[in-house]
Amino acid sequence: MDDIDKRYPMATVVPVLSFLSIAVCITPLILHAKNRNLPATSLICWTILLNLFNIINAFIWPTDNVDSWWDGTGLCDVEVKLMVGSYVAFPGALVGIFRGLAIVLDTASATLVPSKGQRWRKRAVELLFCVVVPIIAMITHIVWQNSRYLLFAISGCVNDFDYSWVTLVLAYMWPPIICLIAAYYCCLVLIRMRKYRSDFSLILRSANSRMSKSGFLRLFFLAFTMLVAILPTEGYVVYYDLIISFPWHPYSWSRMHGPQWNQITKYPTQGQVFFDRWTPIAAGYMLFIFFGFGRDATRIYRTFFWRIGLGYCFPVFARPTDSEATNRSHPTTLVGSTISRAKLLFSWRKGSAPRRSGHDNSLSSHPDIYSQLEKGSRSRSRSQQNQGRNVPKRQWFLMPWSHPNNGGRHNEDTLLDDLSGPSQTVCTSAWAGTSRSRASSEIDVPVSSGSKEGIKVKQVISQQSQVEI
Repeated sequence: MDDIDKRYPMATVVPVLSFLSIAVCITPLILHAKNRNLPATSLICWTILLNLFNIINAFIWPTDNVDSWWDGTGLCDVEVKLMVGSYVAFPGALVGIFRGLAIVLDTASATLVPSKGQRWRKRAVELLFCVVVPIIAMITHIVWQNSRYLLFAISGCVNDFDYSWVTLVLAYMWPPIICLIAAYYCCLVLIRMRKYRSDFSLILRSANSRMSKSGFLRLFFLAFTMLVAILPTEGYVVYYDLIISFPWHPYSWSRMHGPQWNQITKYPTQGQVFFDRWTPIAAGYMLFIFFGFGRDATRIYRTFFWRIGLGYCFPVFARPTDSEATNRSHPTTLVGSTISRAKLLFSWRKGSAPRRSGHDNSLSSHPDIYSQLEKGSRSRSRSQQNQGRNVPKRQWFLMPWSHPNNGGRHNEDTLLDDLSGPSQTVCTSAWAGTSRSRASSEIDVPVSSGSKEGIKVKQVISQQSQVEI
């Protein structure tokens, strides 16, 4: 086999790593899309798109045999446009992330419920950096596009820059400028985190945000790590492009878009890959490291494995319950739920007796209230004890047109049957502890001088205990 027909190892390594990077990005994409985090969702979507280009290009152009290559008409025209948008979309997403985190920690202008204008301004800035600026970059690409595109082995479609001052103004300078804006908001977040470090958790709970302290820190450190990697890289790229583009020639639209503009140049690479092809691969794994191990991500994994049938073979992949999704404080990891249930059981056994004695002391410390509560229809209490000491866990608010013995409840015995006449009645119930049930009593409130009717208050106090494991 000739060397030009040899498939280089990078033609296999790059698509495999890109595929795995796409796979691990799915869970963070679901989580941020569910939380309506536009900058983070945009960052993940661009990462998945560029990794998809890596896979396609490595499979189409894996060797250096340029004579057998497809010219990439149509595919590369779309790819180079989207790549130009990604140059500013990545730092633009970082701007949106850091700005959103800075707003959460802005106690000077914090509001319990943001106004419509505040929400629109926040959304407009996010759309500007994540959508509008990339679209403008893709539109103005035609101005400094020296030819349709270039073709390289394994890397595939590559942009062709014109060596003039227009390229500096429209292409080279904007990614580092947007990175500097992101760095400003990053410093602002760091200052506010240091300033409010003692009240950090309280501020997050008070702010109208959908993230916890853990989610805030993970999102911040993800964006911070990417910024630290992208900012010097963008500076180096601008320096390198300026060095190879000197001396500049005068800009001419007619010269660039002449007959040679449609000519596609192909280059062998001896198995080398452009360094920017590794950026989306690394970004995908970073997203997984920061957002692939949380309780919400664990729930998604369990749901996926349950849907493909592994739950029937492995009980650990049983279908997650709705309570795990709603209870934020309850751990939803594979072993966390078992540990928390054991802690709940032991803590109840240790603290159940003192709670009962404390409750009894609180009642006995008020003899007047205690004696008044003991005066009631004891026969009603004994009747309920014979039925299993169960107190109905609901409250009936009787109105003048409502009576307990209506058509829908023929023989049901209630606590309020002995109330006579259509009167104004307030019923209160409380449950604590177990093993005893106190009778109910009626407290007649004296009639005021200007009122013709009194208020009859029904007080019911029972003790009940329930442990859910």
